[in-house]
Amino acid sequence: MSPRAPLVLGVLVALLLALAGQGAVAAAQTTTTVTTTVTSGQAPAAGSPLQTVSRAGSTDPNGVEYAPSATTPPAGHRLSAREASRIARQDPKGQRVRRENPGSYHRVFMKGQTRWQMSIYAKGEPLTEIGQVIVDDASGRVTESWDVPYVAWTMARGYDGAFGRTITNPYLWGVLLVLFLLPFVSLRPLRGPPVPILLLAGFSAPLAFFNNARLDWAVPLSFGLLASLFLWSTVRALRRPRAAPRPLLLLVPTSILLVVGLGLLVFRIVLNVEDGNVIDVGYASVVGADKIGSGVPVYTPFPSNVGRGDTYGPLTYLAYVPFEQLWPWSGKWDDLPAAHAAAIGLDALAAAVLFLVGRSQETVRALGNRRGTLYAYLWLACPFTAYCLNSNSNDALPAVALGLLLLVGARPFARGLAAGAAGAAKIAPFAILPVLATGRRVPSTVPVHHAPPAFWPARAADGTREPFGPRFGRGTVSGLLVLLGAGLLVLLVSFVALRGLNFPHLLDRTVGYQAGRPAPFMPWGFPDYDLPGWVRDAVRWVAVAFAVLVAFVPRRHDVTGTAAIVMAVILGLQMATEYWFYLYLVWLVPLVIAAAVGDRPLRWPGPPADGHPGVVPRMHGPVPEEDAPWAADVRRQEAARASTPGDAG
Repeated sequence: MSPRAPLVLGVLVALLLALAGQGAVAAAQTTTTVTTTVTSGQAPAAGSPLQTVSRAGSTDPNGVEYAPSATTPPAGHRLSAREASRIARQDPKGQRVRRENPGSYHRVFMKGQTRWQMSIYAKGEPLTEIGQVIVDDASGRVTESWDVPYVAWTMARGYDGAFGRTITNPYLWGVLLVLFLLPFVSLRPLRGPPVPILLLAGFSAPLAFFNNARLDWAVPLSFGLLASLFLWSTVRALRRPRAAPRPLLLLVPTSILLVVGLGLLVFRIVLNVEDGNVIDVGYASVVGADKIGSGVPVYTPFPSNVGRGDTYGPLTYLAYVPFEQLWPWSGKWDDLPAAHAAAIGLDALAAAVLFLVGRSQETVRALGNRRGTLYAYLWLACPFTAYCLNSNSNDALPAVALGLLLLVGARPFARGLAAGAAGAAKIAPFAILPVLATGRRVPSTVPVHHAPPAFWPARAADGTREPFGPRFGRGTVSGLLVLLGAGLLVLLVSFVALRGLNFPHLLDRTVGYQAGRPAPFMPWGFPDYDLPGWVRDAVRWVAVAFAVLVAFVPRRHDVTGTAAIVMAVILGLQMATEYWFYLYLVWLVPLVIAAAVGDRPLRWPGPPADGHPGVVPRMHGPVPEEDAPWAADVRRQEAARASTPGDAG
C-alpha cells in the first residue's frame, strides 16, 4: 500500500462525513435566518434600566431593550416579559448553565419586534453573559438556546446564510467539490488528487460542523487539517526529489476545463450579484476606501456596527478605492455594490494570475496554455474561493499577491513587492520575507529539455563570470532587493492610508489588535479545552521561530518548493492564532496548486502534444542538480546523442 494511502482514505472519509453530516446536523439544530451578524452579550447590565420605550420593540431585529412592564404584553406582543421568562427558564440548556454557575442570574429583554431574549449572567463583575435563550413571541416556543462560546460569537451559531448564503447549500457545495477534484480522478487504486488538494477539500468537513454550530467538532478537525497541510508543505519544501516527478494523469481534456471554467466564472458572478451577502470584512473595506477617497486617515474611528474595521493592512482599503469611487458608500451597511464589484474583480484577477503562473511553467506555449487553464479552473471550481466571493470578503487580495509572487518570484525586487503586497493586505504574510530573502545558492547546471529558460541566470552568457561577483555577495544583494521591494511598497501604501498618523498607530490598530484577539476557533481559545495561556504563547513563539529558522535551512528553490515553504510559514502563523476562519484558506489556494502539481508533467487525455513537459524554474536561477538530480542524466543523454554520427540531421 502507498505510504500516503491512510491519509488519502482519511480525507475521503472526512469528505463523506461532511456531505452526509450537513443535512443530519441541520435537522437537529434549530437556527434563525438573519441578515446581519451582531455581537451578542450587549444586553443592558442588571440594575441599569433603559429609558422607557414607546414602541413595540427595537426596529433592529437583533436589538434588545427592557419591556415597559413585566406583567403587561408590550404593544404588538402576545407575551409579557414574565411569561417569556417562565418559558425560557424551562429550556434544558439554560437550566444546565444555571446549575453549573452558582450565583448566576437572568434578565429578560425584548429582542426586535417578534422575540424575547433571556440572558444569563455570571455572578460578580465584570458583567459576563454565559447563557442566552430566545423565545418566539407568536408561538411561545424556545427557538434558540446558547451557552459559551456561542453567546459572544453569533457568527458561530450556524445562522442560515450568515456566510456565503447559497454556496453553503450541501448539494451546491458537493457539486463544486466534485468539479474541483474531477480533473484528478483515476480508476487506478490510490491514484487520485494530490494530497494537498485533498486536504484543502477536506476542510469541507469542519465547515459543515461550523455551519451547524458544532465547534466541538469543527475546531479539532480544522486544526488537524491545518497541521497535516503544514507538515506536508514543510516536507515538500525541505526534501529534494531524487528522481523526475511522476506525470500527473488528468481525466478531463483542456477544452472541457476551459468551457466549464468559463461557465463557473459566469455562475459565480451571477450568484454573487443575486445572492451574495456582504460580511463585516467587505463592509469595513468599503468604509476604509471611502475614508481614503475623502482625504481622511483610514485608521480613525469606524461606524459602531464595524468598530474594529481598521484592523486590515492599508493595501486592502486602497484596493477598494476604485470600486468605491464608482459605487460610492451610502453611509449604511446596505447592499454595498462596491464590495460586490471588488470581490468579483479580485476573484477574476486571481484566476487570471494563476493562468499566467501555469503558462510560465512550460517551455512550449501550447503546454503552458494547458497548464494555465488547469490552474485557473482549480481556482474557479474550488468551493472555498466561491465561499469567499459570495461572502464578498477581501481575502482574495492576499491570494492575488501570493499568486504574483509565484509569477515574478525569480526577480528579487519583484519578489519583495509581491510579498509586501500580501503583507500590506493582511499583515501575516510579512512572515514569509525571511524565506524569500535567503537561500543557499548553488552553481547552475546546463539547461535540460524539461526546464524553461532561467529567469535569473546564475552566470554570464559566456559561462566565465557571475553577475554579482562572489556567491555570498550575490545572495546578499538579492536579499536586500527583496526587503527593499517590500519596504518601498509598505511605505507607499502606509503613507496614503495614514495621512499624518504615526506608524506605531498603524501597528497598534493592526498587529496589536490581531495578536491579542481572543476567539474560540483554534484549540488555544476554545473554552471546552481550557488550555493555559502559556500553551498559546509557546505555540506563537514556535511559529515565529519556524518562520525565521527555516530561512537558513537548505531547501528547494524552485517555484514548487518556494510555494510549499511559503505555505508552511503562513500555516504556522494561522495555527498559532485564536481567531482563524475558513476564509483564510483562500490565501493558500495558489500556493496549494503550485506546490501540488507545479513540478509534475501533465498527461492529458488523447495524443500527447508536441514538446516536452515543463518544470518550474528556480527562484534564483536555472534548475540545479540539487533541486533536480535527474538533470545530470539528461545532460549525459544529450552528450551521447550529440557525439553519435548522423544524429545532427
